[in-house]
Amino acid sequence: MLPMRAAPGLSMDDHHSHPTHDSPTGRAIQAAARQAQRARRAETVRLRQRAALLELLVQTMAELHISMAELNAARKALMPAWRHVGEEGASASREDRDLAR
Repeated sequence: MLPMRAAPGLSMDDHHSHPTHDSPTGRAIQAAARQAQRARRAETVRLRQRAALLELLVQTMAELHISMAELNAARKALMPAWRHVGEEGASASREDRDLAR
């Protein structure tokens, strides 16, 4: 008798470890795994964008001779406008506390 073969691209272990891939539960598990991967990728992109924005802020502040005191004064003047966007009822974040110093 010939040995069993897995579908192309799958090892025998992969084939046996996912016997319910067509079941609703199996599809839900796969969907959750895909969503988790998308969330990880989105967070990586967000962190890169944040780092790029901070670098741009530092460069711009240096080029235009904007002091931290001036930045904080502008931040405080604008705080009511941006504080309420998506942060209602939230306490100040660590970044907010650090900038306030």
